[in-house]
Amino acid sequence: MDNLTQNRKSPLNNATLGNKKNIFLSEKPFATTLEIRVKPNSVTAKKIEKVLNIKFPNQVGQTFKSKNFTVLTLGPDWWMVVGANKHHEAKVRAAIGNGFASIVDSSAQRTFVEVSGKYAQVVLEHGWENDLDPKVFKSGMCAQAVLSRSPVIIYHGPIGVYHLYVRASFAQHLWNFLSDAAVEYLKK
Repeated sequence: MDNLTQNRKSPLNNATLGNKKNIFLSEKPFATTLEIRVKPNSVTAKKIEKVLNIKFPNQVGQTFKSKNFTVLTLGPDWWMVVGANKHHEAKVRAAIGNGFASIVDSSAQRTFVEVSGKYAQVVLEHGWENDLDPKVFKSGMCAQAVLSRSPVIIYHGPIGVYHLYVRASFAQHLWNFLSDAAVEYLKK
């Protein structure tokens, strides 16, 4: 059997733009993501938390960062675990057993674009529909919304660093928008 992952192609060909001081755009393709749907605080949820050594945040927009993963809360019973691998997926499936939950490897569905630098927030505000002020959208929070007509999951890492998870089919459109919005900040 062929190894299908050896033929994967990045939607943006590992594109980068800018400089790390002012504005830097960088695709980080092939981020591993597992999407888990389970009733919060249920026996099954606790089993999943135990095998991954994580704690599911209990509010949409909250995250949990462990040594190996970042867990983004996308809905009341929906989490995206960034940094997991096939080994972790198998452990979660075993923990679920006959319990009521679902797990989907969504790694191939999205690409990951990092937007960082002094003007990262300003560039994103050209098209992001929610408030990105660090007092409101604090470091360590996540959200889902539309950025330039592209559905995006955004994670606010350290101050001035944003991780955008966008469907592969929207990646080029989003990149074009971000590149255009960044132009005026490239030479500052």
